[in-house]
Amino acid sequence: MQRAWMITLVWAAGALAQSGPRLLLTPEDFARVKALAQQQSWARSVYDAIVLAAEDWPKTHLQRYGLSVWEVPPEGGQWSQHYICKVHGVSLQFHPPDKHVCPVDGQVYSGWPYDQVIYGRRHSESAAAARDNGLAWQFTRRPEFARAAARILLAYADVYLSYPLKDVNNRPDTSGAARVTAQTLDEAVWLITMAWAYDLISDSDALNQAERRHVEQDLLRPAASLIMRNNRGMSNWQSWHNAAIGAVGFTLRDQALVAAAIDGPSGFRYQMRASVQADGVWYEGAWGYHFYALDPLCQLAEMAARAQIDLWAEPSLRSMFEAPLKFALPDGTLPNFNDSGNVSLYNYDRLYELAYARYADPLFATVLGRRARGREALFWGAPELPAAQPPPLPSFVFEASGNAILRARANDHYVAFKFGPHGGGHGHYDKLNFISFWNGGIMAVDPGTQSYAAPTHSTWDKMTVAHNTLVVDERTQSEATGNLHGFALLPDVSAVRADAGQAYRQAELVRTLLLTPEYLVDLFEARARDGRPHRYDWVYHNYGALSSPLPLELYTAFPKSEGYQHLSNARAAVTGHAWQANFDMNQTASTVYGSVWTSVSGIRASYEYSREQASAGRFSGKLSYDFSAASGYILFSTPALSGLPREAPAQLSVMIYGDGSGHRLALRLYDSTDERFVYTVGPVNWTGWRQITASEPQSWSHYLGNNDGVFDPPVKTVSVELSYTAGGPLRGTLYVDEIALEYAGKGWLQVTGFERPLRNLRLWMLAEPGTTVVLGEGLGPNLLVPVPFVMARRQSVETRFVTLLEPWAETPAINAFELLPDERLRIVSDQFEDKLWFDGHSRLEFVRRVEGALRRLALAGQQQLSDEERVLVELPQPASLQVDYAEDGQRAEIALEGEPEGELRLWGPRLRQISINGSALECRREEDYCVVKLSPAMR
Repeated sequence: MQRAWMITLVWAAGALAQSGPRLLLTPEDFARVKALAQQQSWARSVYDAIVLAAEDWPKTHLQRYGLSVWEVPPEGGQWSQHYICKVHGVSLQFHPPDKHVCPVDGQVYSGWPYDQVIYGRRHSESAAAARDNGLAWQFTRRPEFARAAARILLAYADVYLSYPLKDVNNRPDTSGAARVTAQTLDEAVWLITMAWAYDLISDSDALNQAERRHVEQDLLRPAASLIMRNNRGMSNWQSWHNAAIGAVGFTLRDQALVAAAIDGPSGFRYQMRASVQADGVWYEGAWGYHFYALDPLCQLAEMAARAQIDLWAEPSLRSMFEAPLKFALPDGTLPNFNDSGNVSLYNYDRLYELAYARYADPLFATVLGRRARGREALFWGAPELPAAQPPPLPSFVFEASGNAILRARANDHYVAFKFGPHGGGHGHYDKLNFISFWNGGIMAVDPGTQSYAAPTHSTWDKMTVAHNTLVVDERTQSEATGNLHGFALLPDVSAVRADAGQAYRQAELVRTLLLTPEYLVDLFEARARDGRPHRYDWVYHNYGALSSPLPLELYTAFPKSEGYQHLSNARAAVTGHAWQANFDMNQTASTVYGSVWTSVSGIRASYEYSREQASAGRFSGKLSYDFSAASGYILFSTPALSGLPREAPAQLSVMIYGDGSGHRLALRLYDSTDERFVYTVGPVNWTGWRQITASEPQSWSHYLGNNDGVFDPPVKTVSVELSYTAGGPLRGTLYVDEIALEYAGKGWLQVTGFERPLRNLRLWMLAEPGTTVVLGEGLGPNLLVPVPFVMARRQSVETRFVTLLEPWAETPAINAFELLPDERLRIVSDQFEDKLWFDGHSRLEFVRRVEGALRRLALAGQQQLSDEERVLVELPQPASLQVDYAEDGQRAEIALEGEPEGELRLWGPRLRQISINGSALECRREEDYCVVKLSPAMR
């Protein structure tokens, strides 16, 4: 202990004489950053934005908060979650200098904790300003930047120890209490930034020796000590604690702090062992917290790397980047299970910048390039990104975290199924819950989480009835860990079965899900453990307008607790027959496209999807304008674009439906620096569709961005500009369609055709006497927008809910759904007849016929698949395979899992060609069978 203290003193003395930054960027790093900013336009934009932010300090800060001079707030900040309307649960809006306004009804809140939340924002922005001024000092060597950072650091050193301790409930005596913020978690986030600011100006003369000692002894060390007293063990909090302790330790060369951050009882390596599950998923089971923990882990790894300590080599750290890629929905979002809001992989591209640079794995680069590269790319990213495309993803089972991801190769049908550990304090009571996605959007909804200060967080978000699962006796589940029974994962037929563990003491719950491109089958079994009848409520929440042909009447039998109190507009019918309900997601889908900007506030405009006109397909973009209150111009802009070539386009083509108004039309392209290239079309003196083609964008007028007249790819946005012309109509509508860009060597690439998918879901449940079907509305991720639910209620000792969920666009296709006496399901549409069976222990059989001819077979966990007449496929050992027959019956493609050795026999009187896992094989005929020899190399 004495030796560690001596080392601390030696390192601290060295800190006062520090010759250059070393925490997150070294002098060598800054030389690299400056060179990159000279070579790459995106890097220059980031570099210049940092300097501009420093130059604007504190002017923009003062304007934002209605202040006349900058000074530290009179007290520490409060928990940001407090900043909500007590009635509506939505975030308040700050109207400087001291009003906190509900955006729904305009109610004004004042005093604690709202004022203190704003203090917290000011504290955070002041820390960020100190950091940015420190960066600007390293970029430019302008001493005013170092002095600005020093001023902030000294101001906080003056007051830090005088700020009283308090937690989120304003109590001073809890382990999580902090000074500048209301909890050590937020104190850690703030401290990392402040420590880096101090490090960044270490080679300036903005602080003398006494001032350096003041900052170290009265700010950095006390803050680190405060955080260290709150050991959170396995926790996202502790990951931030470790990064903050490490930041101070590395900055001050304090070996004891560095050792605590990395190898302490709750340090970095402990988090890798304890908090990251074997499949790479953070133990809390919430993707928001997964990335929230990953952020400080990456920061600490970068700090350590500059001290020649390689934390990036930890396998669990890499697995935290890999797991989200395997989990992701087709649009790049992640299931909002547990206490997680909507999370997109692409919003965390800044962390994948580090992952790609450190691991050089092209898979990580697939997350990048959709948005402009930012600070993390400039500081720690690779200079160049490969043109990486995400590979097709199969289905996965994550046994450690208790999740299954079912996908269909033929389309984007997707299901995420949750059965594993509860997730600690951020877990929800929703064992056997699932969400789904099809044709571009979410169908089955999880409420995610609201602010923790909102009453609905505990009365709805966490409750069982708020999720797509089963409630027993109208009571919320207990914390539990479910058990995986079995699974079969094939390209277009996947199945999984799991139980809910001890979620209910009085009943056992087991759910089986089977996914194909065309439908999802749900078999939910409930069985009393005590032999007594119980109430079983199967509940399903889905976006859209809900309807059913059942004779529904007002329903008032729900309890007023356990989340049921939030179910509204309930109507019900009792039935002993099979029944259906439909969710029309087209009626409720937002029609808003892109964004609109007006040069004068009185101008009104909208940019929407429309089926009123289309030059191709079914939809176009509707540009509505209203100059009756003011004249000026409107910009109708596409959303931020991604995936376009990293080269300047040669031409832009747009279809415009004119209204003959005479208003002036122009087209804009925005490059990666935000430079606008403007092509003037002229007056809209035509009606109907007209193609507008404009060549050589670099010859157009240009301004803003880096304003060099050189188009810096990729294209960021395409805008239509409409300017009022005197004498023209005050109100009107244009339509736009088929926006495309031409690239040399690549031809025309469509930016948007404004086509949007039509999305419906039919729910079809098989008959069970005494089923009460209830339709109504519950709460959704947006508390102001209800989400429909359908519930099937039964009272019995045991029951099984057998349900088909069929997504459809123009019209539903399935016309028969039944459970056969041998437990096989039969599903018939105008296009196919399917028979499928899954025993829940990884044995699956699937047969699809089209007009009587075999079209698809799937087999898992067995050697043989037969129908009523013959053996269809036979393997030498149990394995998993999917067979797809060509329409003419002469070819078959086989996807084979496992390594069976021997011969495969496949029925097919007309078969001539077989390929297994993409490799063509010779086929030996044996009567109506085709026989091929298998080897491990085929896998």
